Amino acid sequence: MNRTDEQIIQGVLDEFMQICAIPHGSGQEKQLADMLQARLQRLGAAVRRDGLHNLWASLPASPGCPDQPVIALQAHLDMVCAGDMTGGVQPVRQAGGWLSTGGKSTLGADCGAGMALILWLLEQDLPHPPLRILLTAQEEIGINGARELPAESVQGVRDLINLDGFALSRILAGAAGGLREQYARPLALVPAPAGKAYRVALSGLSGGHSGFDIGEKRGNAILWLGALLRKLQTRMPFAIGSFTGGHAFNAIPYDSEAVIVTGSAAEEPLREFAQELFAKYHATDPNAQLTVQPCAAPAQVWSGADMGCLLTMLGGFADGVYQRGADGQVRDSSSLGRVYEADGQIFLDAMIRFMDPAAEAALRQSHSLVAASCGFACVHSTRYPVWEEKQDSPLIGQMQALHRQYTGEQAQVVCQHVGLELSYFCEKNPAMQCVSLGMDIEGCHSPAERWRLDSIPPLARMLAAYLEGAADAAKAP
Repeated sequence: MNRTDEQIIQGVLDEFMQICAIPHGSGQEKQLADMLQARLQRLGAAVRRDGLHNLWASLPASPGCPDQPVIALQAHLDMVCAGDMTGGVQPVRQAGGWLSTGGKSTLGADCGAGMALILWLLEQDLPHPPLRILLTAQEEIGINGARELPAESVQGVRDLINLDGFALSRILAGAAGGLREQYARPLALVPAPAGKAYRVALSGLSGGHSGFDIGEKRGNAILWLGALLRKLQTRMPFAIGSFTGGHAFNAIPYDSEAVIVTGSAAEEPLREFAQELFAKYHATDPNAQLTVQPCAAPAQVWSGADMGCLLTMLGGFADGVYQRGADGQVRDSSSLGRVYEADGQIFLDAMIRFMDPAAEAALRQSHSLVAASCGFACVHSTRYPVWEEKQDSPLIGQMQALHRQYTGEQAQVVCQHVGLELSYFCEKNPAMQCVSLGMDIEGCHSPAERWRLDSIPPLARMLAAYLEGAADAAKAP
């Protein structure tokens, strides 16, 4: 492939900017799917689409190439929307070769980077075997699109390459299963007591992806705020007017906020307690901040029972790494991602990730016991299976060789602690070989998300060489 690094970067970024121009949060994929369907059809693909706006497209082999094997390239359409999304995603190139929004919002490189690279490759007029392009919806809210795709979408596919990995240096050969939990308790409001109201806000925590980043021991803003308020209870009585935090069940919360009403000055005790937390987590959350500001007193506050049950729930909730493997990699974990009020109830959204079903069961039981003792009912809204690791796959060997060729380094072959759509695709076609590859993307699911641009050319060249090699191999007698 005769392209300079900068030509590849700029070409992929041009595709990415078109994706960014169209809102595509989970459940809002229609407009982006419209654009991509038209684009794939212009490239000569036969495109199919379902009610979720999943797209699966078949492109014939390039001239002179046989009709087998079929290779699939796959990414997901939706992104996590966090931060200030006013005006949409606004990417800027930063010093040091990164693309980000400058902390304004999530970037959407998860998985816009993968989509952009697929589109760019399809425009390069490379020799290739027949291709299947899979662009799925609602990945970020439970891998729903991949679950609903019919088995025929991967029928006849020999190799499937997912582009939702977050590191050029890794080849993913397996992935954790996942369980989404939602806990709810009816909320009773009572007249607010006399006193002064404060808005207590934690912000600036590192946040991140609750799979990729859970092993970093980053602070959880919701649990921090719960801990601060439990400590405040030892100094003075107060009532809660509201409590919110986090943005998605699968993201580590980087902010949380409560309104409290108390008869005593609360600023100094809260700042004292916060400094203890900030000191403990300085290495992982150096920019954490506490703001305590007087505010208008609410007319109503939570009942004492509701306040006590929420704070007890937060204190007893199992959050973080549950188990690591012999190699030190996280295998099982749970994360509380969001707390909010709606329809007269308090809701908590959480995520369990697991390689070991026994660990999943233990975490479910732990959460259920503390929830039941605090009057919270649980609904398990989404569960997806483990993608079982197959380190001896010939496709992995090919990718390792291509990685050495185009980076000069040895790739790590790992089983990743995230949910990947390959869990469902492998169920639909057990004979298919699968890997997940990616570029260097950090801070996913938070406004700190950024994409290292010089990780684009090596992966682009790897995939181009792989497709050309597959085409050449198919021609061999």
